[in-house]
This record gives sequence, structure tokens and C-alpha cells, in this order.
Amino acid sequence: MADLHYREKLKQIEKAASSNNISEDAKTIGMGCFIIAFILLIIFLLFLAISLWINEIIAGSLITAVVMIICMLVLYKLWTAPNIP
Repeated sequence: MADLHYREKLKQIEKAASSNNISEDAKTIGMGCFIIAFILLIIFLLFLAISLWINEIIAGSLITAVVMIICMLVLYKLWTAPNIP
């Protein structure tokens, strides 16, 4: 019985994804999780860049800082983007 229940849920998810019939709440939650993950990545890259700088690995620190700045720009563009239909 449980297998049929999950099979029906999977069919509903597949139908919603293929017809782009996803609720606004699901879109908001998904975007929120993506932004939180991106913020955590930026914090990790900042920590890594500072750690490399303290240990006098300057090239690695600068490369990490550049990647972090690019991630921050992408996050800013996502944050200020108009609503995606």
C-alpha cells in the first residue's frame, strides 16, 4: 500500500514539473533554500580566504577572494532580479 502512495506522489510531482504548474509557496521555499546555501558558500569562501592569507598562501587567498566576490555579485543579481514566472 505504501508503495502505491509514493508512486502517486511521484506522478503528481512529475506532472507538475513537466507542465510548469508549481505553486508559489514551493517556488519561494526553493529560492530561499538556494539563497541560504549561496550565503553559506560565501561565508565558507571568506573563512577560507582569510585562513589562507593568515598562513601566507597569498595566491590561493586571492583566487578564493575573487571567487567569493563573483559569488557575491551573482547573489546580488539574484536578489535584485524581477520575479521569475
